[in-house]
Amino acid sequence: MERDERNAEGARQAELPLTHSQRLRVRAVLWALLLGLGLVCLHLTKLQLFPDARFTTNENYHIGETPISLERGRIYDRDGRIFARERQAPSLYAYPPYLDRPHDAAMALAVRLGLDENDLVTRITKRTANGKMMQEVPVKRALSPDELESIGDLNQWGESGLRIKGEPARYYPEDQLAAHVLGFVNRDQEGLEGIEALYDAYLRAIPGKQKSRVDGKRKMLLPLTLEYTAPAGGGDLYLTIDKPIQHILERELANVMELRQASGAMGIVMDPKTGAVLAMATLPAYDPNAPAEYPKESRANKAVSFVFEPGSAFKIVPLTAALERGLVTTTDMVNCENGAWNAFGLRRIRDVHKMGTVSVAELFAESSNIGTIKVAHKLVEAYGAKELDAWIRNFGFGKKTGTDFRYESAGFYHPDGKWTKFSEISLPMGQEIAVTMPQLARAFAAIANGGLLVEPHLVDRIKNYEGEIVYQYESGEAKRIMSEQTSATMRELCYGVVEHGTGKRAAIPEYRAGGKTGTAQVPLPKEIGRGYYTDRHTAVFAGFAPIADPRLVCIIVVCNPQSEIYYGGYVCGPVFKAVVRESLIRMEVPQDPMPPGTYEESKVADDADVIVAQETHEMPGVGDDDPLADIGEKTELAQAGVDHPIGDGQLPRLIGLTKRQVKDKLAELQIEWDAQGSGWVVAQDPSPGTPLSDVALCRLVFSNVRNSPLPAPAPVENAKISALAPKPAKR
Repeated sequence: MERDERNAEGARQAELPLTHSQRLRVRAVLWALLLGLGLVCLHLTKLQLFPDARFTTNENYHIGETPISLERGRIYDRDGRIFARERQAPSLYAYPPYLDRPHDAAMALAVRLGLDENDLVTRITKRTANGKMMQEVPVKRALSPDELESIGDLNQWGESGLRIKGEPARYYPEDQLAAHVLGFVNRDQEGLEGIEALYDAYLRAIPGKQKSRVDGKRKMLLPLTLEYTAPAGGGDLYLTIDKPIQHILERELANVMELRQASGAMGIVMDPKTGAVLAMATLPAYDPNAPAEYPKESRANKAVSFVFEPGSAFKIVPLTAALERGLVTTTDMVNCENGAWNAFGLRRIRDVHKMGTVSVAELFAESSNIGTIKVAHKLVEAYGAKELDAWIRNFGFGKKTGTDFRYESAGFYHPDGKWTKFSEISLPMGQEIAVTMPQLARAFAAIANGGLLVEPHLVDRIKNYEGEIVYQYESGEAKRIMSEQTSATMRELCYGVVEHGTGKRAAIPEYRAGGKTGTAQVPLPKEIGRGYYTDRHTAVFAGFAPIADPRLVCIIVVCNPQSEIYYGGYVCGPVFKAVVRESLIRMEVPQDPMPPGTYEESKVADDADVIVAQETHEMPGVGDDDPLADIGEKTELAQAGVDHPIGDGQLPRLIGLTKRQVKDKLAELQIEWDAQGSGWVVAQDPSPGTPLSDVALCRLVFSNVRNSPLPAPAPVENAKISALAPKPAKR
């Protein structure tokens, strides 16, 4: 009863409003609590944003950061054989504060390591803006074993003053093998040439980092990772190159350079069905492990940048076009004019083998210029000059072949609208156009593979450091440029060249091969005049094998062979034979042997790849960079200063005459003439003794040095003009 009364009283009191003093006390307590809470929050914020250095130091002591290093991606051949990788190279560093005699140390090291003394002294004795010595100075990086030994005792100039540090360096275990394909990198592991530069974004390694808490021994506690940045790049690149075939190609190129005392040699071996380049080489080569020790020009990949007139190798274009259009068959007969013909009254054309009326197959095997021009003329007569122009472009000439060749040239080719009046005569023989080896390889691949234009390429795939494929070459749909029937016919025509034509020295007993030869001359510099040196040549052979199912296309180019016999069939044919034969055997390709009794090692006298007389032409764009230039297989050189018995009705010898004397004599004969230079005549074309009926225009080179041949660039001596080009004329 009493408890109930107390509860009732309490309820009545609770219902009464607070007094003024009570409300003040409540408010004071609430404000005090809010103020305390605010101070606590402010202090916590301060600790987070502006922590005391003691707390920061302590916290940092329990956190560690480690870089996640990654090697630059490796480069392999098609079967996983290593071409390029990373290794640790010793580098010498100086620490000036610990050197007893910095100046003396710098002088001694410069002498021992072959460095510039003044430069090294300056770097080691240099001081910062506040007067302090440099803490670390690189002396020389990537030391060779001999250099490392020459340094001697590292403490001789003060303890810890010199130290050897291991640094990542690119290493090419095969030294010069495929050097121009691979390229090289700089000290910072950045690609500078070749595949190293072209695919640098995939190969270059970008280190990552990991930040996490550590234990008392500074050991990373991986479960307590605070921050992680994954490394990037470092992909492994797989080339289409086959290392054994690359060895074979470079060995044979080196052999022919030595045998023929040539100034250079180039070659490419390609799969005609896919465009995969199995080998590509340029000699002389360089060592990518030490590129600075070689001149810049030796590091250029001339296999893709060097251009040359294809000469007779280009005859596949007009023959293919005429066959595809149904204008000729291989058995059609063509009058080759017994080896001499004034083509359309514009140019005098001659062949080595003076053939009469022969089949298309025979004129191609013997590389008749006259016959080829007549076949091409059928195409122009039927469809116009634009048709020949279209076929040249269909074969891919005049543009780059792909994306895997750094600094690839597009060659030189002026399309139909810019042709001269001689172009319809010159182009069928492979003149007025300059090509690269990949372009020529692609053209012959189209004949070998059934008529498809493939893309030559060097890179097959790239894998990232986790093994995932991040790049895979995809060819896309190949462009068909001829029917399979025409392709098969052209393969047989090319086989005839090797079986009994100009390419007999390229014949392989175990595998029927087809191809075309060419012999090139180096053009005169523009400041001397138009024409070519007679003692500077380039030999060419382009072909494929086996005929039954072509597996390889091979182009061989030998620059300036010094042997007495320098033409393509003789110089390059044996190189093609050795490279292709050994490669096909290594690839275990089924044999496609030549018929019994057809194979016989050709004699020099049987090889029709001999240069004998022909007028030359204007080659637009060629000459400045000293490219290879082919005056056409089996064309006759007009030698300056050679005596000939001259009779009535024949062109007289003009060598040694002045311009006035020439003018009077040719005016009497009613012959037009074209002069280059001033002084006395030192070269003429046509040659003395040429029937006047065959002379449409006489071209002459004059020199201020009487009866003296024009000088050739070193090391060539006593060069003579072989032929002189007419001035270009618009059609």
